[in-house]
Amino acid sequence: MVSGKSSTTSLVKAPPGFALRLVQGKKCGTPSNLFDEFAQALAFPDYFGHNWDALEECLADFEWLPAKGYILLITDAHAVLPDDEDEYETLLEVLSDAGEAWSKGQTADGRRAPFHAVFVVAEQDKSKRKRWELEEVSFEEQKTSRTRPARKRSSKPSRK
Repeated sequence: MVSGKSSTTSLVKAPPGFALRLVQGKKCGTPSNLFDEFAQALAFPDYFGHNWDALEECLADFEWLPAKGYILLITDAHAVLPDDEDEYETLLEVLSDAGEAWSKGQTADGRRAPFHAVFVVAEQDKSKRKRWELEEVSFEEQKTSRTRPARKRSSKPSRK
């Protein structure tokens, strides 16, 4: 629980050599706003396409942000895409895929590095979201389908 007296950034201290970036959840109410906030917080290159595929690509290629590891601190997480659970789940999948790519060395530069997304939410705001994590897939479902079902992601820019 975060009290009003403590700042969110004071809760996390990045290890030496790690990049800690703050993403303001209150600025991520729509996909378009979320893409803008991630681009600003992570200093994405000008070619960032403002869509889910481009977000996933940039999260797995931090050549402009060299570090031993990466921590994204997402504040006011209850305010991230609050009106669209499908888009929120897509965000979780993109972050999960980026973490997997970094852990397996499947990033643009082929190196392995820790990648963490930390969602910060006040105790009184936890109930504002039905689910906070990806839906689990049962072992039986995994046996019958070797790959995760593809999410429909718009490759078009989400600018309005």
